[in-house]
Amino acid sequence: MSKKIRITTQPGQLNEGLFGQIFLHIFEVLPYLDSQGIRPAWAISSTLYGAPSDFVVIPGLLEINYNIEAGNHRDVNLLDLRYEQAVILGGDWDYAFRLWSKFFRWPERVRLQADGFPSLTGALGLHYRGTDKNQSQVETNPVTPEDFLALAGDFVATHPDLKTLYVATDENSFLERVRAQHPSLRIVDSGAACHHKDGVVENNLAKGDHALLDCLLLSRCRYLVKCQSALSGFAKILNPQLEAYRVSANKSAWWTNGIPYFPDAYLPKLQSGNVDCQKILDRLLAGDWTDDRRTMEKYGRPFTSKRRKKYTVKMPPRWTLDGLHRRIEKRIDVLARKLGR
Repeated sequence: MSKKIRITTQPGQLNEGLFGQIFLHIFEVLPYLDSQGIRPAWAISSTLYGAPSDFVVIPGLLEINYNIEAGNHRDVNLLDLRYEQAVILGGDWDYAFRLWSKFFRWPERVRLQADGFPSLTGALGLHYRGTDKNQSQVETNPVTPEDFLALAGDFVATHPDLKTLYVATDENSFLERVRAQHPSLRIVDSGAACHHKDGVVENNLAKGDHALLDCLLLSRCRYLVKCQSALSGFAKILNPQLEAYRVSANKSAWWTNGIPYFPDAYLPKLQSGNVDCQKILDRLLAGDWTDDRRTMEKYGRPFTSKRRKKYTVKMPPRWTLDGLHRRIEKRIDVLARKLGR
């Protein structure tokens, strides 16, 4: 492949989360790009996070961490490149940090905003992901606010040095429950969050920046206790020394062909010496990928990346949202003509 390329997407091709899809899909091709010495231009679009008319989010939500060669670049669609060159990423956090940092950095506006918050040195970061994560048993086991608060309270009780909690959540009532549970601690947050699929285009850039801010601030904590979410999982990539624990199962066998879901799956499961809290954890972590012996033999030890088979289904351009809409419109036209006869 020529080294002078621009990696692109169409606006409707990436219609899931910023971290769990856009950043992850990009991350999966970085080992190939790095091994070939390719430092591409980027034009990654998303109707969930970009602004009309081009909806470009990278560059924008991320800054490119190298100088892009001037001149014309050949466009390569990210999904095509991923089909050919994606790897399985592992739990070597130092490698993940170095690789990501070769290509990207958080935008200065977000870093400056984070610098305006109180110091989080020694703090516990809490990421409670509710909404859609509590609607399905396929990806993980739903975590109720009561379960999470019990586990957070137990963690605080066993770490008496804690003075500050940083709370990131998409359940805005959850923050007040944390304040009520820990009145003696300093509680820091970044404000109410919008759901990434709220459908309000005017919120797109603000949603992206807010997600980046939460991730960066979580990475500045000493500890992290989290539900399943790639947003807080990326905090471990930004800071490999972050002591991060997950409280919910990662059921990768059901939705990623048995491949652990990076980065979340590689975080250690929270454990507790409190009998009642450990019962909660046993329930929430049931069905985790680490329970499968053969999967653990393949992926249980930290590794940088592994070669993977090509995806069994390559998503052609006609399967984008725009393509789907065009096909529906054609079917409607055909039916209308038949009815008009």
